[in-house]
Amino acid sequence: MHEQVPRLVTFEALCAAAARGDGRAALPGVVTDALRDAPTPLVLTDFAGRDSVAAAMAWLETHEVGTLLPVGDVVPTRFGDWSVYDSNWRSLRDQVGRRFPDVVVAPWFVMEDVDAWRLLNGRYLNELIGAFGFFTPCLGCHLHFYMMRTVLAQVVGATALISGEKELHRQGKRKANQTREAVAAYGRFSRSHGLNQQFPIHGVTSEDEMGRLLGDGWQEGERQLPCVNSGNDRGLDGQLLMTPEQIDAYMHRFAVPLATRLVEFRKQGVSGAELQARVDQVVRALLRGEP
Repeated sequence: MHEQVPRLVTFEALCAAAARGDGRAALPGVVTDALRDAPTPLVLTDFAGRDSVAAAMAWLETHEVGTLLPVGDVVPTRFGDWSVYDSNWRSLRDQVGRRFPDVVVAPWFVMEDVDAWRLLNGRYLNELIGAFGFFTPCLGCHLHFYMMRTVLAQVVGATALISGEKELHRQGKRKANQTREAVAAYGRFSRSHGLNQQFPIHGVTSEDEMGRLLGDGWQEGERQLPCVNSGNDRGLDGQLLMTPEQIDAYMHRFAVPLATRLVEFRKQGVSGAELQARVDQVVRALLRGEP
């Protein structure tokens, strides 16, 4: 679907290669070359825009890291010029090189599973509104990032995942997928799959601190791909349209259990109509309140 995106790895291909015992064969050649004899520990870092770079820098200040592996994601609702990722990667590489010269920054690449994204964030929205009193695709969108990271971490031997979720933005703006409830659920999901996910800047509120971490005057909203769903979780007054309790219920009773099953299905090589049928069964059970 997104063949024009540089260094694209599908989750299906990664799972298939992992099942054959050669997961790294699914990664772009420039990445496997960089990881050959790369120093350890190897840490995955979410990679997109300003917050993800700041999170990586914050983690490096207090933890031993040998190699950073930046991983982005294809999202069906995101659009724009992917060359911005090259610019952002250079910012990360240069900042790490100045402050932590012994750390290797591997080339960035992106992962895709549009079918899984659709099943988490589009197919059942009417049922979900009825069950939880709200719906936004943003919560499941980020969860699908972390769903794919669990298998990637096993393939490359990563010890941790650094994520740039940040609770408060300009003028106190909050996003559903970066609330405390969402971040807690993401962390629980990753830990249940053996991956130590950390959110080093979640509590950062000072632009001075962000500026110190980034070191180049990078402003919020700059150098990132836009999304057609941006702001869908907020009303005209700019406030979130769902409560913490609603977010927690949705994550605990639907999104996390479904993402867990999606990982299982992908590892089993399930796709297409069979994937849809199996997920339909899972969703029916979840909406009935069954485990």
